[in-house]
Amino acid sequence: MSRPRSSTRRADPPERPLLGALLRLANQIMGQELVRWLAASGHADIQPAHCAAIQALWTRPGGARLTELAQAARVTKQSMGALVDHLCRVGYAERVEDPDDRRASRVRLTARGRAFTKEVRAFVRGVEADWGRRVGAGRIRDLQEILAAIVLEPAETP
Repeated sequence: MSRPRSSTRRADPPERPLLGALLRLANQIMGQELVRWLAASGHADIQPAHCAAIQALWTRPGGARLTELAQAARVTKQSMGALVDHLCRVGYAERVEDPDDRRASRVRLTARGRAFTKEVRAFVRGVEADWGRRVGAGRIRDLQEILAAIVLEPAETP
């Protein structure tokens, strides 16, 4: 004789968030850590959004035009203008004459901005190292390589 089936069914486990949601959540966690570090390290005049402008400048030591910085950070020219205005006001960046076109200006990091960039990069490396201890350093390196391939390599269009 067979046993009657139970009418109570186990619920399906909840689905994991999709990749975009996981990337957003990881970015939020990094942002929260960054906010804490900025306040604790004496950089309360900088917000995480300013770091996008600083990162774009870090890779352009000779400076860059506002439109180039906006494209690199994937924000509007108006948004980048507001970020740069603040960075200039608090001494992390400066506007200088563009040597290629005297009618235009370039934005570049000041000594304070370059020092800050080194500090914030060291902080982020520390967060990455902590994540590496939690999930494995090799997995973090793999994730960095995968994301770099997605972000930095152009997608093929059909």
